[in-house]
Formats: sequence, structure tokens, C-alpha cells
Amino acid sequence: MALAHQLLDLLVAGLLAGIVTFVLLPIVGQTGFTVALVLSCLYYFSRNPFGSSPERGVEYNEYIDDLYDRVLP
Repeated sequence: MALAHQLLDLLVAGLLAGIVTFVLLPIVGQTGFTVALVLSCLYYFSRNPFGSSPERGVEYNEYIDDLYDRVLP
């Protein structure tokens, strides 16, 4: 099950990077790629959503894991 969770994490991080790039590229040019990469890495490597407290981060991670358990077989 851990492999499936990691693959879904990669998919979500990739979608996050793609959406952020699509939105920011016309506005800030090449910097959009950098911002997208940073945001997707923050999601994938920490799953502590963008500067929240550690306690809230644990709650978010548990919520994400529960969501993955519902989505994955």
C-alpha cells in the first residue's frame, strides 16, 4: 500500500506543478517553472501544507492518508 500512496503523491505533486506552471507562465515567464517546482517539492517531501503548524500538519497528513485509502483499492 505504501508504494501506491507514493505513486499517488507523485501524481498529485505533478498535477500541482503543471497547474501552477500553466497559471504562472503567462504572468511571470520562466519563474513560473521555479515556483511550480518549489510548491510541488514542498507537497511531495513534507506533505505539511505550506507553513502550517506541526500539529495541523499531522492533521493534514492523516486527512490525506485517509483520502488515499478511500481512493486506492
